[in-house]
Amino acid sequence: MKEITLTKDVKKILHILNANGKGYVVGGYIRDTLLGIKPKDCDFCTDMDYEKLKEIFKDYCPKEIGKAFGIIQIYFRGNTYEIAKLRKDIEFTKQRNITEIKFINSIEEDLQRRDFTVNAIAFDGKKLIFSSEIGRYDIEKKILRFVGDANRRIDEDPLRILRAIRIASEKNLKLLLESKKAIFERRETIKRVSIERIQEELFKMLRGEKSAEAIGLLNLLGILEQILPNASKNIEKKIECLKFLDKNYKNEDVVLKLVILFLNNQEDIGNLKLDGKREKILKDILINFSSIEMLKTDYDIKKMLQVVGKETLLKMLQIKSCDYDISFLKNKIDEIYLKNDPIQLKDLKIKGGDIISLGVTDGLEIKKYLEFGLKKVLKNPELNNKDILLKLIKEDL
Repeated sequence: MKEITLTKDVKKILHILNANGKGYVVGGYIRDTLLGIKPKDCDFCTDMDYEKLKEIFKDYCPKEIGKAFGIIQIYFRGNTYEIAKLRKDIEFTKQRNITEIKFINSIEEDLQRRDFTVNAIAFDGKKLIFSSEIGRYDIEKKILRFVGDANRRIDEDPLRILRAIRIASEKNLKLLLESKKAIFERRETIKRVSIERIQEELFKMLRGEKSAEAIGLLNLLGILEQILPNASKNIEKKIECLKFLDKNYKNEDVVLKLVILFLNNQEDIGNLKLDGKREKILKDILINFSSIEMLKTDYDIKKMLQVVGKETLLKMLQIKSCDYDISFLKNKIDEIYLKNDPIQLKDLKIKGGDIISLGVTDGLEIKKYLEFGLKKVLKNPELNNKDILLKLIKEDL
């Protein structure tokens, strides 16, 4: 099994914990290291009480983030770390809230409350501690299974359904058959979870490089229809497009992948809570997406740029590249901006005051003639000259 190598900072924090009590590195840091993945975060647990933790880490800006659960956050050399008291969860509510806990001194007992065997691992600086030998086997065979009874783990916290699917796809783990069965049979329990938490996990899946696999599992296990009822329409084609984006566009743009899920089923947008900017881009793309193949001329492209802007049109092309050669359109857009061709009213060489000088005072008429001038220069950028435009407007008057 892979040797655990701690960073200098993690080693320092663990040393402080073990010098004052018992300390352990737990969870994802150990899991990812054993799987050969560079860890992103590091959490600790200890047998020390809350007040003692604050005292020994008083020079590291200790912050209370869960006093009821014995959790502090410290700031060490530019990074934050969480340190939790060893505990046993006694009771959950239907809303996923833990209503009763018991602080303990046993790391083995603490590991038994965790969600998956690959997360139920601790390291004290010298040796690895597993919740059971099954955990060691699962790490070696790259299997994701729930700790103990899968049905109970899900009933305690249905968000674990989404976490199981995300971690399995993200870390390239095989989701155990009995775990899949438990998720499918308890798929409706996901409705107990707030939309904010569901969205957080969904977006993590979509940002990942294995989003197609994650969405495929969501659909296979009946979860997608619970959170986005219409997204499963044409799901095979959508998954193929997600695979294309995962392979060809190494970015974390959630909007691109949401578009794919929402094609032909925009009513599902209301099931999420999106910020205004993200929702506008999403709707702009969905409304105009079918028009991409009709963009043949510079004029067509400029008209689309007027409506959605360059950033959104490029996003549309990335998605469309799943099944359409976008090179012509991409080159045309680059050419338009390289030549600095006028696209919006603000790009015109005339303003409202110039129209007024021709004797037009009605606001609607002024706007009409500005748009008249813009239409002319969209077709022929050479006409974007103040004298030429005013002459054309005079003739129309």
